Formats: sequence, structure tokens, C-alpha cells
Amino acid sequence: MLTNSIKYSTTMLRMSKKEKLVERLLRKPVDMRFDEVKVILEYSGFTLDAKNQKGSHFVFFKGEQLITIPVHNHVVKRTYLQIIIEELGLEE
Repeated sequence: MLTNSIKYSTTMLRMSKKEKLVERLLRKPVDMRFDEVKVILEYSGFTLDAKNQKGSHFVFFKGEQLITIPVHNHVVKRTYLQIIIEELGLEE
């Protein structure tokens, strides 16, 4: 059993921060913070459109593709995590 935990921790150490965030996104946690989602989207080539931000809604774009994310208390709801997963093509 100790061997398995050592292998698991070694694998986790090899993963980049971005890869860990993507894995976290795929689990659709209820406490996914906006700054974590922002890193994932920027890593995927999206840019935050500060000009079109309205209140608590943040708009990311990549070419013609737009993703709008409402954020309350710095947390992104699961519904929007699912939309991001689909837009990034991460769903299996």
C-alpha cells in the first residue's frame, strides 16, 4: 500500500499547476475559484475582455469564440464549469 501512495505522489509532483487545475475543473467542485478558471482559460488561449465586463460577468474570447462567466463571491458555479469543459473540448 505504501508503494501505491509513493507512486501517486511522484506522479502528482510531475504534473504542472495548470494540469492540476484542469483535473480539478473536470471534477466540477462547488468551490472552484474564478482565478483558477481564469488560469485555465488563458492557458487554453482565451483572453479576458476587460472592455466588455459588466458587473460580475467576465467575458473571455478566442477568435470568434466567447465564454461569459458570472462570478459571485469569487466562485464559479458548476453549471459554468460544465460549459467551460464543453467549450474547451475536455469532455470524454
